Amino acid sequence: MNTKSKKKNKGLILLVILITIILSLIQLTISHRLASAGEKVKQLELTALELEQKNITLEKEINQMGSLATVSSKAEALGLTKVQKVSFVASQVPVALGKVDYSSNRISIP
Repeated sequence: MNTKSKKKNKGLILLVILITIILSLIQLTISHRLASAGEKVKQLELTALELEQKNITLEKEINQMGSLATVSSKAEALGLTKVQKVSFVASQVPVALGKVDYSSNRISIP
């Protein structure tokens, strides 16, 4: 019986060692995957930060280009001037209410 119990003990010890090695390999694999995922997350966070900074810069440029001073100076460079006097031409016939006869170019009011 002593030989049987020694063989059982050896088998049990080998089983425990084998389980320990398998669990260690699993832990090593999971640790590696977590480290890789952490690096990817860090890289994505850096990319997001860069994009936010570019977005802020572009918003500043848009605000600067759309400012009244910029638009006014560009208009003057194109030869546009400010209107001194506004004239209105009143129509005798309300065009929106009339019907247009395109053959005679006349407007008829109902």
